[in-house]
Amino acid sequence: MAVYDSVVRHGTISMVTASLGINDPQVGQRCREGDEEYVFVYNAGNSQISPAYFATVSAVSGYSVTVSMTAAIDFAVGLCKHATLTTGTYGWLMTKGFAEVKMGANASIAAGGILVPGADGVADNKSLSTGFPVPAIGKAMAAIASGASGTAFISIF
Repeated sequence: MAVYDSVVRHGTISMVTASLGINDPQVGQRCREGDEEYVFVYNAGNSQISPAYFATVSAVSGYSVTVSMTAAIDFAVGLCKHATLTTGTYGWLMTKGFAEVKMGANASIAAGGILVPGADGVADNKSLSTGFPVPAIGKAMAAIASGASGTAFISIF
């Protein structure tokens, strides 16, 4: 079970900043906002992380993340729900709760379908025929067409 800091959190979960102040969260810090859970990260990738896109660790350090993912291989650290994390910025990624997800260009999913990380931050569908060996990261709440966005329940580590 995750442990959550009891420290007062300054700012909101939609905050994005290029530099951290003394009262700002530290990378890896977790928080709960209502029934949603978040982790604070640094976008060390070469691309922005937009709402509805997942991120993975960048292998640079700790909670440094990137939207660059390989379908059926990578795992997600969190989903950008509120505000775009441009390159070189800090912000919150959702790890549990309801949010919009972006499906891959060649991936659609039925209501109740299981989601896995696709390429470059989008979601893909997990089924017996796709053979995706990566862990499930959510469940579609309604059918989502290829390349479209839709609501899902997200649950990541």
